Amino acid sequence: METKKMTYMQALRLAMDEEMARDEKVILLGQDVGILGGAYGVTGDLYHKYGPDRIIDSPLAENAIVGFGIGAAMTGWRPIMEIMKMDFSMCALDPIVNHLAKYRYMSGGQIEKMPGVVRTAIGGGTRSGPHHSQSVYGLFAAFPGLKVVCASTPQDAKGLLKAAIRDDDPVFFCEEAAAYRIKGEVPVDPDFIVPIGKSRVVCQGDALTIAGFGTAVLKATKAAQMLREEGIDVELIDLRSLRPLDLDPVIASVRRTGKLLLVDEFTETFGITGEIAFQVTRDCFDVLKSPVERCTLPDTIIPAAPTMEDFVMLSPAKIADRAKKMIDKK
Repeated sequence: METKKMTYMQALRLAMDEEMARDEKVILLGQDVGILGGAYGVTGDLYHKYGPDRIIDSPLAENAIVGFGIGAAMTGWRPIMEIMKMDFSMCALDPIVNHLAKYRYMSGGQIEKMPGVVRTAIGGGTRSGPHHSQSVYGLFAAFPGLKVVCASTPQDAKGLLKAAIRDDDPVFFCEEAAAYRIKGEVPVDPDFIVPIGKSRVVCQGDALTIAGFGTAVLKATKAAQMLREEGIDVELIDLRSLRPLDLDPVIASVRRTGKLLLVDEFTETFGITGEIAFQVTRDCFDVLKSPVERCTLPDTIIPAAPTMEDFVMLSPAKIADRAKKMIDKK
C-alpha cells in the first residue's frame, strides 16, 4: 500500500478532504474552520476548495454548532462539527448526549440515519492550562448511542476519521492536541479506513500486557522500547475506540502474560480505565497473577506552570518504571 509521510494534523485534513470530495453531503462547521483554516490549522485550505456552503464558520457557540449539525444530520447531511477543545464540549453536553445520541432511537424508525462527527482536541502537555487540557472522553463513552474514538498515530487519525464520517451513527472523535505535529506514514488510498471498534497490537511480548489509547500509547511505545533494551518484552495494545471497546486482544494477551497495566492521560478516579480493569478482571480472573494496575494522572487539575504540568503528565520513564515494578512482583 502506497504511503506518504505527514503529520497527524495533515492526516486529519486529508481524511476530510477525501470524504468531502467523495460525498457532497459532507459538511464542516465550527469556530474559524473556514477562512482561518481552523483554530489549530487542521482544516487548512479546505474553505478555498469547497466554499462557504460546505465549510461553515460559526460563532463561538458550541451549543449552536452541535444543534446546527443535528438538524443537518436529520435532513440527510453528514456534518463534521469542530469544537476547539474537549473542555468546551461541556457547553454542548445536552445536545450531544440527549439529542445527537438519542434521536435515531427515539424516532420510531422515522430517522433511519443519524450521521455526525464531533471533532475535538484533547489532552495536556501543550502548555494550555487547566481550561484547555482535559481528556474527559470517559464521560461521553458512558452514553449509549455515541461512538467514541481516540487516534494515537497519523495513520489512525486518517483511517478512523474517514470511518467516523461514513458511519450512520454519531461519533465523538478525540484528537490528541499534543500529537498534531507528530509525523508518520499514512496510506494515500482514498478508500483506506480503520474500522471503529478494532484494537491494534503495537508490539508483542510475554512479560506484561500494556493497553491504552491516544498519547498514552505513544509514550507507552517508547517505554516498551526502553524495556526491550533491558531484555524485557512487553505486549502493547492500542484500544483506539472507547465505545465500542474491543478487549478481545487484551484478554488474549493477558491470558498469556497474566498481568495488565492500563495507561491513560486522565485521572485514575472515575476514569475509563476502571471499567476496562473490571471487564478484564471478570474475564481473566483465573489467570491473573496480580491485580490489574493503572498508570494515569494524579487526581488533580492540569497545572498551568510547565514544570508542574510535566510532573503531572505521563512519560515513557514513568510507564517503564511502573511496568518493571509489576513484572518484579511474584
